[in-house]
Order: sequence, then C-alpha cells, then structure tokens
Amino acid sequence: MPKASKPTTPVRYLATMRCLVSILSLFLLALTGCSPTPARPNILILLVDDLGWRDFGPFGQDLAETPNIDAFAKQSVRFTAAYSAGPVCSPTRAAIITGQYPARVNINDWIPGTRFPKAQTLPPPDLDQLPLEQVTLAEALRGAGYSTFHVGKWHLGGAGFLPQDQGFDVNIMGSHIGHPASHFFPYGNSLDSKPAASHAVPLPTLERRQDEYLADRQADEAITLLRNAATQTRPFFMHLSFYAIHTPWEAPAALIEKYQARARQRPGGDKIPRAQIIAAAMIETTDRAIGRVLDELHASGMDANTLVFLTSDNGGLGPASDNRPLRGQKRSLWEGGIRVPLMVRWPGLNAPGAIVSEPVISQDLFATACDAAGVPVGAEVKEDARALTPLLRGRAVTPAREAIFWHFPHNETAQVGPRGAVRRGQLKLIEEYQTGERLLFDLSADPSETTNVAAKFPDTAAQLAQLLHAWRERVGAKMPTPNPQADHGAN
Repeated sequence: MPKASKPTTPVRYLATMRCLVSILSLFLLALTGCSPTPARPNILILLVDDLGWRDFGPFGQDLAETPNIDAFAKQSVRFTAAYSAGPVCSPTRAAIITGQYPARVNINDWIPGTRFPKAQTLPPPDLDQLPLEQVTLAEALRGAGYSTFHVGKWHLGGAGFLPQDQGFDVNIMGSHIGHPASHFFPYGNSLDSKPAASHAVPLPTLERRQDEYLADRQADEAITLLRNAATQTRPFFMHLSFYAIHTPWEAPAALIEKYQARARQRPGGDKIPRAQIIAAAMIETTDRAIGRVLDELHASGMDANTLVFLTSDNGGLGPASDNRPLRGQKRSLWEGGIRVPLMVRWPGLNAPGAIVSEPVISQDLFATACDAAGVPVGAEVKEDARALTPLLRGRAVTPAREAIFWHFPHNETAQVGPRGAVRRGQLKLIEEYQTGERLLFDLSADPSETTNVAAKFPDTAAQLAQLLHAWRERVGAKMPTPNPQADHGAN
C-alpha cells in the first residue's frame, strides 16, 4: 500500500469537527422536521463474494452470528427483492462498476469462464477484461474530486486492466484472480524464491503474520486508508470487496468447532453439510471485519456523511449456502442464483430499519452513488440503472422501471443450457435458448418457482418473451450457437 501522506490536520481534531457537524445537522433536522440530503457523501461499497440471499442474520440465517450486520440492518434500508446482474461474479462486478447490464458490456460469465466442450451450444465470446473505454464508478467519482480506493477482489482483468487502470488511486489485493489459494496467510503467495501460486492474493507487503485470516487483513488495509482519508478534505469512494465466502471453504479452527457444536445441538444438525458449517464460520469472520471498518468510520466521525452499500455478487453456492425456499444456486437464473442481500445506509436520508420489496439490481449501486455525488451518468446507465435514493426516502423511483433482465448465454451445467430471464412486477419468465421453452412464474404465490404457468397464461408469457427479446436487441446481447461437437446423448 502506498505510504500515507503526513496529515496536515490532527485526525482527532477533524473527527471532533465532523461530530459537531453531525450534531448540528441533527439539531436542524429536529427544528425543520425535514430529512436533509447530505452534500457529497463518502461512498463505501461492501461486496461479499458468493453470499446467498439469506446468509446474513437480518435475511433469515440463524446459524452464524452476525452482530455487526444485525446492528447495521437496524440503521439501513433492507431490500428484500435485490438481484445480482449475473448468476456468477464477473458480470455482476462489471455491472456495479459500470452501471450497465453485463450483456451490454459483454462480460456474461466469470472470467475466463467455464467450458463445456460437448454441450449442445457454444457460448458467444466474452471479454476477459473490462474495456478501458468504459467509464467506471471510480473514474466518475474521481472526476468529481473523490479519492478512490479498491481493497480486495477485482476479477475484471489483469495487467493493464487492474483497478489502478480503471480510476482507482489505490489498489490493494485486486488482480485477475477470482478466489485465493487460501484464506490464511500467505494466501497462495510464496515466501521464498518460488513463483507465486496461480491464485495468490497480491499484497503490498508480505510480512509474516501468524495465523492471519484474509478478511481480517482486508479490514486492516481498509482501516489504514480510512484513517488517512479522515485527514483529507476530499470525500472518498472505497470498493471493499471481500474474497470470503468464496471457496476454498476455510475458517479459523476454533470457529469451525464452535459451529460444529452448535449444529449438534439442533434437531437434524448432523445433516447440516460441513461446507455450511465452515461457511458460518467464514460469515462470522466477515461480519467481524465489516464491524471493524464501520467502527472506524464511527470513530472518525465520517459515518455521519458516508453512504454505505452491503451486498453480494451472486446467489449462494451449495452446499455452503441454504437458499431455501428459493430454487437453484450460483450459476443459475432461478431465484437462488440471482437473489442477493442488499442493505443501504445513508444517515440523514434513509429511514432506519425500513424494508423495501421493490425489485432492484446490481447496477443501481452505480446510479445511486452518482446521484449522491451529483455526478451525471451516460445514456446507457440511465437506461439500465435506477438511483435508489427515492426508495431510501420511502418514495417511488422515477422514471419507473418496466422490468429487470438477465442474459446468460453460457451453459449452467453440461446438461442445463443457456437461458435468459425477465422480471416484471411479480411475474418472472425464464427462456431456454436451446429449445425456446418458456417458464413463467408468479413469484408472489410461488417464490420457489415450482409451477410453470406459461401454458395457463400464454399471452402473458408471449408478452414477457417479446419484452426480453427487445431488450436483448437494445443492449446488443450476443447469443449462443449450435455446437458441432455436441454430445447429443448428454441432454
């Protein structure tokens, strides 16, 4: 990490002044009865890898302890119909950082993708890096005077396409890799003359830290950046992207033993998959890391004017995540593959503890951050994303969003082919690209997507399919093609 510049103003003094400003704001709020919009807030995105829609306590998980997230939820707006822009990581990360659908950016699978050489269709070629001509959230905010920091997983390209090439002043740990070789020090790096492992997490220094866990190290690095930011007059944008709870499923032994014991005390606890027990331990470590970062914001007084997002990049991966009652998991367009937790805290603007059931999607974070910073967005972002600011205030989004869309031209498995999907209101249509089959579900009555009602409501299915086709045309979505080497007995 670059050495912090020498503070020109004591941190304690700045923290005191920030607190006085916060107290004055609350006093004015009491006098006027109005909710002021904070001016140019700091922006913090907390992105947890592979976190299922109910893997945190506020969304229904009851195995892992998440006290810091529980407290954060009481201060935030919780979105119960939040979706990832893709069923795997890189597409969603591209959507968050560009404000656009992955199909428009042409990153539809994780980089470099999964290959099924005998599947019935071949996916269209995806990009292996986010194009430099794309305006990233870091570039948009840096142009408005923000300091920009990235800590953790990037997975949107390697050399020449790293965070520091895409608008971030500081990049710590961000590289082409999608997961670490290990969540324990040295994270796949070699401490001798041997070359680093292919899944090594790059760090500015690799001083030995006995039994250090990666989420804790990410919190350390983020806190150092926040302490430096507290001495500056510029607002900051931090993209803190945790490698947990992605594989390898590893956690401190004491925490694994804790959750093994807790599982044994439950009826049927012996049937809880070991991966889910380890994931619970990983979730607790991530909660601890997030809590430390939020505590640092509070200690500095910066939390009073910091917009914080907490979400995931795709649905949970079985058996580590229990997505029930939703169907499916990561890499599928079933609800379990794309429904994610989302909480947003903007002090002075959001109603603490409010719950929003309106469907929202990953790229809305870009639009919301730019709206908060007063930064204009391009035509593609205006079409693909919506600022959540009105929803945080308890109002309707304008202009209203007609529907949200997904495009996954890759095979889910060797047997399950490429698909697209659209949700409008409570209705969701999944279209099979290989066969043209349409699957229609009423999510209000059937959140588990067990009953296909397309035959019962053919006109509705046709209307949604037409909407999906028009959207694909609009964003330039590339389609799969027949595979001449297909194993026709596989499907």
